[in-house]
Amino acid sequence: MGLNKMKIKIISLLICTLFLTSIFTGITTAKNLVKNDSSVTNTIVDLRGDQDFIKITDEEATCDFNNEFVVYAVGSTLYIYTIKTGEIDTALVGGDVVFPKISENRVVYYDFLYMGFKMYNITTGEKTDLIVTNWPGGGSDDFQFYGDYIAYENTNSDQYSTEIFLYNIATGENIQLTDSPGEAFPENPCIFKNIIAWQLIEGPLADIFMYDIESENYTQVTNTSQFESETFPSIYENTIVFSYFYYDKVNGTILYGLKMYNIASGDETTIFTGEEPTANSPEIFGNIIVYSVPDGRLCLYNLTTNDEILIYESSNLVQPWNLNENYVLFTVLGEGVYLYIYNNNPPDQPEINGTASGKPGISYDYTFNAVDPNGNQVKYFIDWGDDKTDSTALNPSGVDVIVSHTWSKKGAYTIKAHAQDEYGLNSLDATLSVTMPFSYEPPHFRFFEWLLERFPHACPILRSLLGYNQ
Repeated sequence: MGLNKMKIKIISLLICTLFLTSIFTGITTAKNLVKNDSSVTNTIVDLRGDQDFIKITDEEATCDFNNEFVVYAVGSTLYIYTIKTGEIDTALVGGDVVFPKISENRVVYYDFLYMGFKMYNITTGEKTDLIVTNWPGGGSDDFQFYGDYIAYENTNSDQYSTEIFLYNIATGENIQLTDSPGEAFPENPCIFKNIIAWQLIEGPLADIFMYDIESENYTQVTNTSQFESETFPSIYENTIVFSYFYYDKVNGTILYGLKMYNIASGDETTIFTGEEPTANSPEIFGNIIVYSVPDGRLCLYNLTTNDEILIYESSNLVQPWNLNENYVLFTVLGEGVYLYIYNNNPPDQPEINGTASGKPGISYDYTFNAVDPNGNQVKYFIDWGDDKTDSTALNPSGVDVIVSHTWSKKGAYTIKAHAQDEYGLNSLDATLSVTMPFSYEPPHFRFFEWLLERFPHACPILRSLLGYNQ
């Protein structure tokens, strides 16, 4: 009896095979079609748009920032934007507030009603009056804040000259660093740790000077001739970077470019030069310099690779701009304030772990894990292969995230998932094949199962023998 049943199965399989081969050109062609469809499905399409930019506000505000916060002021209100979450907190500090600067969790700003500097602590909410000045008002570059120090421009007691002052928040001590005679004007102070630098304008000439807070020593960083000028210093660690131009009297040309000065060795290096105006208001952090070109281009220069990247191009670009290890902060007139993410890479392709086979109607746990090279938080977008999808909240990089799913019907499914960091950069897709229900099926049975689903009225005997009339 068993032998006769097996013969019937074999005969039915042969008959059905003959029928199906009359429809298809061959099994090989069908396999190729499946493979081609799979390659199309796995194609990565980048629809991120301008994900390298974060819009902070529509206000045309002068901002400052660190790795956690962007701060800006409108009227008597201080705005604190949290970079990781996009949340904005406000602090009504009173007065007429301009040019907030942040160092760690403290914000220093100038209040025109108070006619001096005040400070706000983001953590505690404490407000502190600092020092009244003679500053008549100017630009954001007129003062800088780092640690316990404010380096700022102020009119001298005679009200006729502008000098550089250093205010110690911890002690309340206020020191006049410069006493420039006649038509000499010190401007644009910058500070990093214990070093302060500024430019000294004397007629058509401009030089860079430096002051060491610990040693109380002054250094003339540059010594220009009547045919050159150095301006807009910026400090990071042991380096001062500044703009320069040089008039080549012999050839009748003007050269523009960037230079940097090594504080420890006293060596000066020309980074690049050219005959077109460039490198206005440079800012340095690590091996990265950001600067502008007069036609409205904001550029980023990598000292290690000597690569230049155009960040933004607009005639409405507004000074100043700033950068840190991850971002460039800048303002565009009529648009608002932006963060450009220059040091961010997408997460690595995630790993998917979990059962590869099971039964319909039962919930199964799957683990998703992706490492973000920048240490950013990541979330996962999951396609379960049954027209159902899931997404997770943000989670720390490299941490297992467990998501459960239940398939309602038997079949073969492909789980597809990618990781996305908190700034919107996407990883490559990862996949895991899953079969419901679990049973041993030789390859030819899976093939016939697929064909019988495609042609429900073909081979009724075979359908009955395979139990496919359910």
